[in-house]
Amino acid sequence: MSGRKNTQATRRNHLVKCPCPSCSKDSEHSFSRVQKGAQLVCPYCSTLFKSTQRI
Repeated sequence: MSGRKNTQATRRNHLVKCPCPSCSKDSEHSFSRVQKGAQLVCPYCSTLFKSTQRI
């Protein structure tokens, strides 16, 4: 068995910053959730939104 990590999986599980459309503050969300277009929650104002950036 190889001692290497699965680099494909670790690359997708990092955090990306997304600006909230309501309060304009940046918050960090999972790369995979942003890429899928899932609803995100702003930790500052609790607004539900979908990210406009596609990675």
